Amino acid sequence: MNNKFELTNKLRSQDNKTSLMAIEEMRVRGWLSDGTLRGIALCKAQFQGADFMDADLCGVDFHQARLDWSDLSLTNLVSVKMVRTNLTGANFSQADIFNADLYKANLHGARNVSEEQLATAARLAGAIMPDGRRYNGRFNLDADLSLAKWNNVDTTNPVEMAKFYGVSDQDYMEGQGLFQKFSDKPIEVELNIAVEA
Repeated sequence: MNNKFELTNKLRSQDNKTSLMAIEEMRVRGWLSDGTLRGIALCKAQFQGADFMDADLCGVDFHQARLDWSDLSLTNLVSVKMVRTNLTGANFSQADIFNADLYKANLHGARNVSEEQLATAARLAGAIMPDGRRYNGRFNLDADLSLAKWNNVDTTNPVEMAKFYGVSDQDYMEGQGLFQKFSDKPIEVELNIAVEA
């Protein structure tokens, strides 16, 4: 019988079947929901089709992992790092993604993920959204804006911000219109409007 350390190492396997079997053994022992996995590195792990339902994965580093078609419903994903993670078709029903880093994540076809959930993430720049379109900056996430500033992007310039997000000027401006639905923060967009004296 495997102990926690051995099962955690099996989660890091590049073999999907091995990883899925380790997840199920951890579930049976209660180690998916008791915080055992909090903050561990599972970079490049192969979790296609994994059942993480009701797991506590707070702070886990899933950088470049494969979680396509996984069940993340009711899962604690607070502060997870899902940078460049494949989340195609994943189920996010009632998952808590507060402060999750989804930089360049692929959420195409993700199921049961609401705009309200996504608005609580830390970063979404470069992400592919559930509808297959690139994230257009509609939530004005602080970490995205900080990254833009770090890259010397004028965050008050819609043309520069559209380029930063990799979307058309029109997509960016539509996103800023949607932003008003999810926040009371003012939009920092500078419009050049001529005023006649």
